[in-house]
Amino acid sequence: MLAVPALGSDALTLSLSLDKAWTKDVVARAGVPVASHLSVRSAAELAGRMLPGRFPLFVKPRWEGTAKGILASSRVEDPETLAHEVERVVHAYRQPVLIEPFLSGAEYTVTLIGNSPPRALPVLQRALERETGIGLHALERHAKAANRALQHSVPGELTPALEQRLSELATRAFDALECRDFARADFRLDAEGAPHFLEMNPLPTFSPDGSFGILAELLGRSLPDLLAEVIEGGLSRLGLVP
Repeated sequence: MLAVPALGSDALTLSLSLDKAWTKDVVARAGVPVASHLSVRSAAELAGRMLPGRFPLFVKPRWEGTAKGILASSRVEDPETLAHEVERVVHAYRQPVLIEPFLSGAEYTVTLIGNSPPRALPVLQRALERETGIGLHALERHAKAANRALQHSVPGELTPALEQRLSELATRAFDALECRDFARADFRLDAEGAPHFLEMNPLPTFSPDGSFGILAELLGRSLPDLLAEVIEGGLSRLGLVP
């Protein structure tokens, strides 16, 4: 708003992406498949409301990101545990709760760089915790704190057709949310193998052990070289480099 040149998405896109329900609504209007969802502020609100699907369901805070509030208990199998998990999230985070069907397929993340149009880098599959099927990245911090080892699984196969489909959907979501320069879109497959958008991270980490570090290795490049390309793209958008 102060006309200070900045890399990455603007404040409105950054704010919108931290509301998972609004983000899903925006990308759905752009033709990106999303799972049905319900937002409530208490377990009492569940009375008389139609749930977004059959059990198992998944419960998480509606706002913010970085897998905040997700535990092994976030996957619920019946109405009683659903109500208990809703109250846990409301009490701990003082915000609405998002309820969705638990998608049983593989999970993927698509990193995009550049603008008009953005370019999708190779799709990465995320490991799942074997017992619950929840993304391992969401649970491992709690396991480390409890000094407990997690078993992982990597189901499914990333075929060329699926990778192309995920890249197309990620690009569509990037444009719908008016992201800039770089972002990462997460997807999960349902039981039939169809991808559904989970969320957009327009401020992904540049850490060497994050997605950019993994992608640099897959592409046979150094991380500084890949990040230099990303930064140059943003500077070009701003008219600061030829």
